[in-house]
Amino acid sequence: MGILTAAAVYLYAMRPPAKIESKAVDFSGTSDSFMAKVKEDATVWENKVVSLMGKITSKDDKGITLSNQIYCQFRDDVDSSLLNVGSEITLKGRVIGYDDLLEELKLDQCIIQ
Repeated sequence: MGILTAAAVYLYAMRPPAKIESKAVDFSGTSDSFMAKVKEDATVWENKVVSLMGKITSKDDKGITLSNQIYCQFRDDVDSSLLNVGSEITLKGRVIGYDDLLEELKLDQCIIQ
């Protein structure tokens, strides 16, 4: 009985996370309007999936920054090489936290829509 319980717990804990494509969107809109909501209460938005549209203001190897306020880290299978600073983009990602000091929101598992 103990072995069965241990096996069930192991299989539950080690299952892969759900793909971002299959998760429901909790907010859809512009990056500026979403930041206004986050500044009201950031804890409400943690681990929520959002779809944001905004202007790319900076870019690095792992992701981009939207509107100088939202850092979006792409999944490993997303090719961001064609994205340019200054262009508009719509993406979907999961909110992982808000940095009050830098006033920057962080998203992960981002995909281009």
